[in-house]
Amino acid sequence: MNKKERFLAAVRREVPDVVPVALLIHNRFALKFLGRMGWKAVSDLYRMIGSIWFRGPLSISFDVKWPSGWGRRSRLIEERGARKVYEHIIETPMGKLTSKVMYGMVPSDPALSRTIEYFIKTEEDYKIYRAYLEKFIERAEPYIEEVVEAHRIMGDDGVPSVGSDCCFSHLCSVRGPENLLVDLYRRPETVREILDLLGEVKVIEVEAFLESPSEVLYYDVWGSYDMSPAHFREWIFPDLKRTVDQVSREDKYVGFYMVGKIKDQLPIAIEARPHYIEPFELQSNITLGEAKRLYGDKICIMGNFDPVVLAFGSV
Repeated sequence: MNKKERFLAAVRREVPDVVPVALLIHNRFALKFLGRMGWKAVSDLYRMIGSIWFRGPLSISFDVKWPSGWGRRSRLIEERGARKVYEHIIETPMGKLTSKVMYGMVPSDPALSRTIEYFIKTEEDYKIYRAYLEKFIERAEPYIEEVVEAHRIMGDDGVPSVGSDCCFSHLCSVRGPENLLVDLYRRPETVREILDLLGEVKVIEVEAFLESPSEVLYYDVWGSYDMSPAHFREWIFPDLKRTVDQVSREDKYVGFYMVGKIKDQLPIAIEARPHYIEPFELQSNITLGEAKRLYGDKICIMGNFDPVVLAFGSV
């Protein structure tokens, strides 16, 4: 077996000839060692270490031909030493949304970022974002050439998995996780309307993955870690189930990226029948071994090393 065959065999819950090990290498670790970022840098670092790419900065892109009065752009608005602040702008005829992301607040880890302002701040902002999504769905064309190139370059040395945020995680990045959890009580119908539109976006995104040569989709369930099982079933599970059902081809696989206190959410997520769940990191309230004993007969249980620990030692 080559590296790719070993990993895909494990995802199928078969027994490879050698246990595959894929370190969790992302942009921050690549920048630390190579001085550059992006999927090519991460892929080079996997090869240097002798590991295999399984999850990294690779996703489906979109080309959008915006009509007059619509658009999305970014600009650098502050730079002081290593600190940089970028403003991201969504423009619609109904109004403008802005978000700010800061980099360089930890000089030794310059790729580390923090969102200091989210796009959605008010009820009116939700309406603007809804209009933006409707126009995006109407105009967006998926772009898979980068995935095609990654698949060609990695060959049998990597599994160029495509990453995507689930609908709730996507909305977390726009509204902020704490505010979004409160909105489930304050304005549930508004949240549901936006999640339904994001569901349409994800269907387009997953279809593009299916048309690409990539074998694996990892679906990020970030932001749901403080949810009760009841809320997880109501707000997260339908999206997970739809995505797994859409990835129903023999040569394609899908798994969930779940962090935080996920013990009570795992049985629900497994009902969607993904091929794997990862990473069972130190903050999880269930160990990799416990998860293996409970669910190893249903899915591939996957754990990862932390790139911060690899770069800087124990923390």
